[in-house]
Amino acid sequence: MKTNQFFFAALIAAFLSGASFSAAQVTMGGSVEPTKGAILDLNSTTKGGLLLSNVELTALNDIPTSFPNASAISNPQLLAGMIVWNTNDYLAPNGDGLYLWDGNKWNYTGGSDGLAILLPVPLPAVTISAPSCLSADFAVTFSQYNLGADTTKFNSGAYAALSPAKRQIRYLADCTHADAVNVWGDLYQWGRVADGHEKRTSENFPTNDNSTQNGAISDVDDNGQPSAASGAVGKFIKHNSDPRDWRTPKKDDLLGNGQLVNYDFGSADGGAVPDGLGGFYQKPVKTVNDPCPFGWRIPTQDEWERLGNYDCKPNTTGGNITTIPLTGQTTTTRGTGNELTWISVEDGKVSTNWSGSDWRWGGQALYKASDWTAATTEVSGYFYNVNWSSTDKKLYDAAAPEPLLFLPAAGFRLNGSGSFSSYGLYGYYWCSTVTGNNSVFMQFYNNAYFGTSLYRAYGCSVRCVAE
Repeated sequence: MKTNQFFFAALIAAFLSGASFSAAQVTMGGSVEPTKGAILDLNSTTKGGLLLSNVELTALNDIPTSFPNASAISNPQLLAGMIVWNTNDYLAPNGDGLYLWDGNKWNYTGGSDGLAILLPVPLPAVTISAPSCLSADFAVTFSQYNLGADTTKFNSGAYAALSPAKRQIRYLADCTHADAVNVWGDLYQWGRVADGHEKRTSENFPTNDNSTQNGAISDVDDNGQPSAASGAVGKFIKHNSDPRDWRTPKKDDLLGNGQLVNYDFGSADGGAVPDGLGGFYQKPVKTVNDPCPFGWRIPTQDEWERLGNYDCKPNTTGGNITTIPLTGQTTTTRGTGNELTWISVEDGKVSTNWSGSDWRWGGQALYKASDWTAATTEVSGYFYNVNWSSTDKKLYDAAAPEPLLFLPAAGFRLNGSGSFSSYGLYGYYWCSTVTGNNSVFMQFYNNAYFGTSLYRAYGCSVRCVAE
């Protein structure tokens, strides 16, 4: 990062008379030679610490007006590397503490709960070469777990030797409903930070019951999140009348620019559609409201579509996600070697009866089509290896083909009542893309996988992708 010119200029000016210089190194508070490798060496016979400026930050994406010449700062990126101690207890989602300016926003690096180093959070992940309607860059890196999953529950014992996807498949097959939440993770309202509302134990707002209510709030902070005064921080906000958003008025850019950009696919997409046939996509943008950890963000609609069965035909919200093919078939793709196959999983096995209470803790597993085909192909009437599509074979066995991803059927939280629905049956996963008054989400149920729009007051799962 660039050295902050204001911070060090002030220090150098204050101690200039007691500083000794050698090869652009500076010792402050003493006359000894600076420690080798250090640009600034605070070395005093009077021992103490470096007291950072105490600043009241009012928004994570703004330079405070109290800063010197704040109105004249035309390029905030020049201040990248600035560190302050924020005194604002109510700054969502972390309150007071140590913050670092990265050129675009303030990043919380620690407080009374300890110091956090601002490096990309190392989540178990997989990079999938999947088709894109937008460019020849097919790679997208998905986290292996839902945001909020308690991975400590299935990273040891019998699960430790398995891949992340198989760990979740086996854990759900072994566990009860009470434990399944460790794989399911949290349920977020679209555009809200992780302030506690996403927890399955969070209170409802405006009243903590399951009655149908309209509690959308207009009292928000500078980032568009519920303000401390609203009383809704950390609570699931119910809203059951159009547009069924948790806030009013709606704000489309909470999870990115919300902009659908026209793109002429042409021949750049490998010839999937005729030259000149256009479409739309959303440019990925990480915002201060994105609940994914540092280095990660909520996927766009296009990134989810890369994993589905779609044809790159133009419409107003991107390529068309249709359905998951029947078990054992492959998705339509734009290029040899990128084929993917979705398999419905129930109790650790291939699901054959995904309906009602008969379908229990499972979800959808994504395989490379070649891996799945090799594990299930019959040759001359015989299976020379175990047929893993058989309903009595466990997909989490060490010898079973390796899934690229596993998406648990984590259910969702209803916008009007705040009650939970369809856990073990449905998967609802947010995209950052908006459409009209709603936002796009990826869902699966009954052997179907597709994207459509959903009220923003719903609570849905989040699966992060790498920035």
